[in-house]
Amino acid sequence: RELVDRQEALIAESHERGTTLLRNGYGLGEVVVLDTSSDLNFKVKVENLTDAHSVPTGLIAERNVFLQVKVTDAVGTVIFRSGDLDPNGDVRDAHSKYVHNGTMPLDEQLFNLRSPFMVRNAHGGEREQILPANYSLDPLIFMRPSPTPSLLFGGLRDVRLQKRSIEASGFRWANYTVDKTLLTGKPPYKANIKLVTGQLPPHLIDVISAVGFEYGLSARDVSEAMLAQYRVLWERDVVIK
Repeated sequence: RELVDRQEALIAESHERGTTLLRNGYGLGEVVVLDTSSDLNFKVKVENLTDAHSVPTGLIAERNVFLQVKVTDAVGTVIFRSGDLDPNGDVRDAHSKYVHNGTMPLDEQLFNLRSPFMVRNAHGGEREQILPANYSLDPLIFMRPSPTPSLLFGGLRDVRLQKRSIEASGFRWANYTVDKTLLTGKPPYKANIKLVTGQLPPHLIDVISAVGFEYGLSARDVSEAMLAQYRVLWERDVVIK
């Protein structure tokens, strides 16, 4: 039991230090309320507090850094959400199974700094994809060896990232509009804003689960463990109108 307690203490300490490190890199700046004569309009400033590199950094195609926004009226009725998670723990983007199946609506105002892979289609333009594997013109399904070494190119050829990270000492504005049809006529309306970071999205864990996990873990087990490590770095409450 003593060993288990020690391991839990080390995990808690590691999580706390990781949160401190991330807070040194990300800032939740001012919230500016715009014209509210009809709809509710406001914008949120997300900052890179470092002067050395972009945030997120490293595996930017896998790291969720997003805003969770909830707008309520005077009696606490929720009239707007963005950045909320589906039952699998994914944000409601195009890779959410619940959005893909039409069970939940697409979060059209989602602010997420994750930079998705962009891969080529068989014809036409490019599309977001969870794993960086181009669509083949050949009906045979197999991975062709690359004619160039990936090590020298820093990754696979013909694969790009849709860069959404914030440059050193830079910032991004997240813009939100709450349609007037959603207003309940019970002001004041308040927005709860959280800046959330997460290591891996559950949809990625689901895609790679075909190879299996150690210790008999399922994709659900791994996803829940990863979601437990999601951090709320900063939180703010603002009266909009």
